[in-house]
Amino acid sequence: MRGRLFHKERPWLVFALIFALVLLRFCYYGFTYYPQLDDYIQLHNQSAYYSAKAVILDMGLLSSRPLASVMDYFFWSHFWPFLMAAVALLSAMYAASACLFRRVWGEYFGTGYVFLVIYALLPLGVEGTYWISASNRVVPSLFFVALAMYLFQKWCRTGRARWLSLYFIAQFISFCFYEQGLVLSVTGVLLVGIIEFFRGNHKKSLFALLTFVNAGIYFAFTGYFSTSTGQLGSRLKLTLPWQEGWDKVFLSAAGQTGESFLVGGYKTLFRGFRRGIQCILADFSPLWVVVLVVLCAALFLLARRFTAERPAGEAALPRPWALLVGFLMALAPVTLFFVLSSPSVALRNTVFSFCGMALFIDAVWSMLLTKCSARGIVTGAVCAVCAAVFSVAAVSEIHDYRATTLADQRVARAVTSAVVGDEDTIAVLNLEPNYLSEQNFLYHEHIHGATESTWALAGLLSWAADDPAFPAATPVPMGGHYAGSLTEFGALLWYDHKTGTVQSVMAVPAGEGVYEIHTAGGAVLAVAREENGTGSLTAAGD
Repeated sequence: MRGRLFHKERPWLVFALIFALVLLRFCYYGFTYYPQLDDYIQLHNQSAYYSAKAVILDMGLLSSRPLASVMDYFFWSHFWPFLMAAVALLSAMYAASACLFRRVWGEYFGTGYVFLVIYALLPLGVEGTYWISASNRVVPSLFFVALAMYLFQKWCRTGRARWLSLYFIAQFISFCFYEQGLVLSVTGVLLVGIIEFFRGNHKKSLFALLTFVNAGIYFAFTGYFSTSTGQLGSRLKLTLPWQEGWDKVFLSAAGQTGESFLVGGYKTLFRGFRRGIQCILADFSPLWVVVLVVLCAALFLLARRFTAERPAGEAALPRPWALLVGFLMALAPVTLFFVLSSPSVALRNTVFSFCGMALFIDAVWSMLLTKCSARGIVTGAVCAVCAAVFSVAAVSEIHDYRATTLADQRVARAVTSAVVGDEDTIAVLNLEPNYLSEQNFLYHEHIHGATESTWALAGLLSWAADDPAFPAATPVPMGGHYAGSLTEFGALLWYDHKTGTVQSVMAVPAGEGVYEIHTAGGAVLAVAREENGTGSLTAAGD
């Protein structure tokens, strides 16, 4: 049986293995998903409390990422009672995209298992593949990018019209989930077209230019629904290199790109691995460890057996070409941020470059081991070790997501039970952005509590109270700043994280622009100082 199974590489077996490894990273604390930030709004509140017209049309959500918004309302929201099923589906799509990308590049470069491990399991990609409000945009876009490239390659090889039609549809869908998917898809199809052109498929490869027709249709559609008042209408506002202010855009995008890829990649891997070991030792799960060992052993066997397989004859292209293609595929998705008027490079945005990064690293690895007689064994061992290390590092990320969710929902229970319901607005004092004692990489929205901002807290409290009209709440952290005056709020609450309770407090004037925060019993908890429309909160006695 083993001989027949490993007689040739079986795509379904490779997919099953990568899917299991991708999903396993998210299951250390059980088959449970931990909602974050937008999840309460996009996956529950919108579909539970509002009509599709109010959410999708009136808010202008079709002006950018149209399928993402539609899918939130009509598809992903149905997973709310068991969101881990959505994570499993997205993990399957991500694993499928890994296999499709590898299959496309494997036709030219003999791309191997190093590609799969880097693309699928790099800890830097946890935000973009786990957090559903991000992953249900990033992952479907990547899947349809990979599918479009595969279908276009099939068209070039066979000349059958059905592949061309399916490619056109798949590529258009990839545009509709994420702007970076559009850039990556255009780049990938054009590169496949160029390679096929120089391999002799001159006429069929020219159909890669259809990608610009797709782009035109997409921008015409989103432009029709674009509105200056829509929530997403200004997402693609551009500042081009010859326009005033582009130098600031360039410096901002360059700094964020370097920080997200280099600093974020380093910290989520090395600090993540150290903390992952600590999390495992503190809350040991023998079943998870056993499954990881089994999957890594299977990965070793597959990589050892099939690493040596390469396209033969005219099908094989020089591996240095893979370096150029990988570089372009990694670079293309981030170029968008260098022309956006307000660039924001989050960790989820790095995932679109993984295809190129993984191809580049796989090519370098293959070139280094060209003359190695034990190439299969060495590659298998490296893949297995990297998969284990990456998976352990991911445990620390999931630990932080879990801790943040538990802290958020603890706050929500306390606040909703304390609010009578006749307050128009409330301020929750002593409420921190998150309660993590340590984090791999504090950056943009990466594992931030819903207690950090007014909009996120509103989504959390509306879900917890099952009331879309729940009073608007403003978090006021100790040492943080707030807009307006505490006297403008209908109620002031004080949150005690140690006990997970809230109590009503009063802002008692203690000088010009100074208020003492008193309990009902007269105890002074903090002092608020307000000036020029802003205030700050400090502990009593500071």
